[in-house]
Amino acid sequence: MIIGKYWLGTDLVTLSSYISDPPDEKAKAFVYFYQFFNQLGVFFVPVFIFLFFVTDNRSKYLQADKKPKGISVFIAVLMIYSILPFINYLTVINSELSLPHSFWKIEQWMRNSQNQADRITKMFLSVRSTGGLMLNLLIVALVPALGEELLFRGVMQPLLSRITRNIHWGVIITSLLFSAMHMQFYGFLPRFVLGLLLGYLLVFSKNLWLPVTAHFVNNASSVIIFYLHYNGYIKISMDDFGATSNTVYITGSFLITLWLFSMLYQKEGAAMDKV
Repeated sequence: MIIGKYWLGTDLVTLSSYISDPPDEKAKAFVYFYQFFNQLGVFFVPVFIFLFFVTDNRSKYLQADKKPKGISVFIAVLMIYSILPFINYLTVINSELSLPHSFWKIEQWMRNSQNQADRITKMFLSVRSTGGLMLNLLIVALVPALGEELLFRGVMQPLLSRITRNIHWGVIITSLLFSAMHMQFYGFLPRFVLGLLLGYLLVFSKNLWLPVTAHFVNNASSVIIFYLHYNGYIKISMDDFGATSNTVYITGSFLITLWLFSMLYQKEGAAMDKV
């Protein structure tokens, strides 16, 4: 923020408003800069400080010391697309939830928070150039996928599994925290289910790179679909990609994803031992 103050020649109060609504390209460039270092501070720095104190073999502790199997990566990527109709169905359900009237102020705050997050996301994704697309794939797709998986699946999930003495509770609690952290309450349910998927990818494979890859594919797909639609290359929007109201497709989406999980379990041969 101090760098931005001198970069843009403004005060900190005005600079704070630029983060959610940059008035020009120079301010937008600062928001990219801010977002990159913000993610380093929130996700990467705490993880490596923690690892410094608890282990000498950081990659092994994170379960990131081996290359994932090619077939497992392929199955994990398929899961991201197979579960889309079910995820979009949950998004619709979540968006229709409302609190009792006595909590209207809380609900209004939740909706304002959601709208602000959506506005910032669209601001990032609304680019015309290939360079802008590449920058978004870095800032919006790769860095969050790597950082969030390091924190949630690499550190928190194993810790919570040991605390609860149950690997499933570790996955569930981590997924709840993962979804809550995004502060997008009307996307809480689909993001929680995505967290479960990523969590069990780690459980089955015992390899952090698998959920990292799946998370990146999920983020990158949204970035690319938005870019293609925004620039008129395709008609389908990011919000409509994979969406359907057909209950057969929605149910099939869920069942196919479970079948892919069973395939992954067979390929990896990793037992879900309680810890």
